[in-house]
Amino acid sequence: MPKQPIAVELEAINREGETQVVRDSGLTVQGYSVYLRAVESSGLALATWVADYDTIGPAYELAERLSLALAIPLTMLVPEPLMPIQSESVATTGAITTAN
Repeated sequence: MPKQPIAVELEAINREGETQVVRDSGLTVQGYSVYLRAVESSGLALATWVADYDTIGPAYELAERLSLALAIPLTMLVPEPLMPIQSESVATTGAITTAN
């Protein structure tokens, strides 16, 4: 089944027990995951894991490059104080969405 990419997602994660997304819940951020969200021809939306990183710099760089290369939005699921400063290229050509 062909898949249509619709977004790149960057999530802050906590690995204590079950891995979960850290928003503003008070959990400690222990790493970052990059996912590619796509829709199958059946209409089912799926997220495919791309990579995990210990720090936000390399995770953000990969997510930003995927977003630009595929011309799809980048969704940041990262607590506000940990947000990186977006580069000039994304600021002028791509969309970044933050979800709190």
